[in-house]
Amino acid sequence: MALLALTKGVPLDRALVEVTSAFSTAGITVGLTPELPVSGQMVMIALMFIGRVGPIAVASALALNTRHRQYRYPEERPIVG
Repeated sequence: MALLALTKGVPLDRALVEVTSAFSTAGITVGLTPELPVSGQMVMIALMFIGRVGPIAVASALALNTRHRQYRYPEERPIVG
């Protein structure tokens, strides 16, 4: 957020709305993204990607539970020869 505020001299409240919207993938905008330089747009792209992948990865990791297997493989010593 500070990087976005420093790149173009935009007010902090507009940058906060844009960054929060990008990270939460809400789609709300105050029209700041087209005014940003390429470096600021790259930061916004990274925030959108992290916001999209991050919660999904955490939710899927929590959904995977490590249960003990309810079965066992049979053990046998085969006769050879």
